[in-house]
Amino acid sequence: MWTSMKLSRAALLLSTLVFIVALIWVAVTAGDRVPAHFDASGQVDRMESKLSFLLTMGGIGFAMIGLFASIGWWLPKVPASMVNLPSRKMHEYWTAAENRPELNRKMAEDLEWIGAATALLFAWITGVAGATTGDSVSVWVLAVPTALYVLAILGYVVFVVKGGRYRVPKD
Repeated sequence: MWTSMKLSRAALLLSTLVFIVALIWVAVTAGDRVPAHFDASGQVDRMESKLSFLLTMGGIGFAMIGLFASIGWWLPKVPASMVNLPSRKMHEYWTAAENRPELNRKMAEDLEWIGAATALLFAWITGVAGATTGDSVSVWVLAVPTALYVLAILGYVVFVVKGGRYRVPKD
């Protein structure tokens, strides 16, 4: 049976594969020059060679994905004094030796979901850049996915904070 940790890891893996497919698609189909940046109106304001674009997007994307994917490994190594929680009571509870593994699991899961959303946004931006043949795109092509990403992250943060995910259980 899938646990929520496995679902978040699977989502991160799947979204990473989507990002890889977007990079490969650009490598195979895009011209020699690829839009590397768009201004707020959708106008292309910087072009790069395809190789430079792929190395930049791939490097930044995989660094971000690697950070999200590796949190389960490095978070347990972070000293309790460096873990920031909203209240002293929460900090004392979650950083206690008997509760720390559950804190690490929950935080890793939360960041894997955020990483999955981030990888999908990177894949979308990569695809838009690779498909752009003119000197601009409709502003909605970039604004809507970015706004949806921000709203999804904010919604998840509200769920985590207000939903009591890290609430100290009552005895």
